[in-house]
Amino acid sequence: MSRSETVWIVDDDRSIRWVLEKALQQEGMTTQSFDSADGVMSRLARQQPDVIISDIRMPGASGLDLLARIREQHPRLA
Repeated sequence: MSRSETVWIVDDDRSIRWVLEKALQQEGMTTQSFDSADGVMSRLARQQPDVIISDIRMPGASGLDLLARIREQHPRLA
């Protein structure tokens, strides 16, 4: 039995999230989408993906802010 990789997509643009979801799902990956960095951080407390793909420029916390927070709060992931 093969395991499906889980990819989290973080982007404030819904159309970008949709395109990435469809492309990754066609390759057999499981996706979860978020429209902000805050949603990712609260979910990381309960679950961890194989990969996070994030937009850099978003309202509120940027993708770089998200990376810094992940490194600080979950150093084994970064």
